[in-house]
Amino acid sequence: MAKQAFQTVRGMYDLLPERRRLFDYVMTTFAAAAVEAGYGQIETPVLEDEGLFLRSIGEGTDVLDKEIYALTDRGNKRLALRPEGTAGVARAYIEHGMGSLPQPVRLFYMESMWRYDRPQEGRYRQHQQLGLEVLGDASPSSDAQIITLMQRVYRRLRLQKMSLQINSIGDAECRPKYRKALVEYLVEHTGQLAELDRERLAKNPLRVLDSKEAATQSVLADVPQTLNFLCAACQAHFAGVLEYLDDLGITYELNPLLVRGLDYYSRTVFEFYGQREGAQASLGGGGRYDGLLEQIGGVPTPAAGFGGGIERIVLELEAAGVVPPYTEPRRAYVASLGEPARLVAFRLIEQLLDVHVPATGAVDKDGIGAQLARADKLGVPYAVIIGQKEVQDGTVLLRDMTSGAQETLKLGEVAAELRRRFDIS
Repeated sequence: MAKQAFQTVRGMYDLLPERRRLFDYVMTTFAAAAVEAGYGQIETPVLEDEGLFLRSIGEGTDVLDKEIYALTDRGNKRLALRPEGTAGVARAYIEHGMGSLPQPVRLFYMESMWRYDRPQEGRYRQHQQLGLEVLGDASPSSDAQIITLMQRVYRRLRLQKMSLQINSIGDAECRPKYRKALVEYLVEHTGQLAELDRERLAKNPLRVLDSKEAATQSVLADVPQTLNFLCAACQAHFAGVLEYLDDLGITYELNPLLVRGLDYYSRTVFEFYGQREGAQASLGGGGRYDGLLEQIGGVPTPAAGFGGGIERIVLELEAAGVVPPYTEPRRAYVASLGEPARLVAFRLIEQLLDVHVPATGAVDKDGIGAQLARADKLGVPYAVIIGQKEVQDGTVLLRDMTSGAQETLKLGEVAAELRRRFDIS
């Protein structure tokens, strides 16, 4: 019987070292900017009670209806793989009494998320997400600060051509009036809506505004706009957010059709876009979710946040030709010939690593020529060669791989000499 050749599960991917460096570049840049702005890193469990997402995400959303990975454990408890980060952070804020800390509490995370979605470029069933959450602050400055922080992150990543779209979707006071007007308009045009959006109209009408279906897009050209239905408090809040952005000279576009894909959002919503074409041009977005914590069992707590997929940011970096400032460490290659030299070479590699000298080798392989050819392919500047004579004399040959020049050193001098040449203090 033929052996089975296993492959990655559909919608998952292997992150190999070369591309991992791009991911690390994004994550370290993001983390540094967040820490500078007073955010602390949080990590929540991969698995949560399914009810957390049922209560927070909302019925009629694509995530809840089609994409959530749910399971029943051996205790007959319903669990779900984390589809997004905000609900888990909100649960942790409540569970650990963070409301007693000085407010607001600023948190960031870099975690894997899981959604059973149709895989495509920049959209995977397992994906990595950056996130920011500010809990305990109702002011417009909180929304604006999240936006400016992400602008700073994109700028530091050398993504110059970013665009920002922003909207307000109101709150529990004014949104029902808008929802009524929206439903009345969409019902009049039901026959023109795509089938998927007719289903959304019945379950969650605001989701229709986010439709990418061509048939629905023509209907949305004259749809009622959320900004015309805002109550006085929501108008004042949104005006405050825009005032901060204007004061900093941040360019944005008002998009009255912009909504977020999860039900817990209220008031400010925003989205960042890159220069790539198509549905995956969005690099992340967020907004305010003042009712979420109360909805999942906490006390009323204002909050706002951001989430963005690292995969899409990496695609944008590649499209823009951005090369991360990564330098391969200068490394020594230890080559050995014959059995007596094998143990000496192995011991030397470990001794070099102990004193922070990058080193590698293949001590179980005979043939100096093959080993040095491999060292050349690895691009190492120096090779340390140990043969039978060197073992007897307690010496090594240090070869400059660029010039080919060789010199003899005492075995005990190798580490200090390489530290000097590699400028390791």
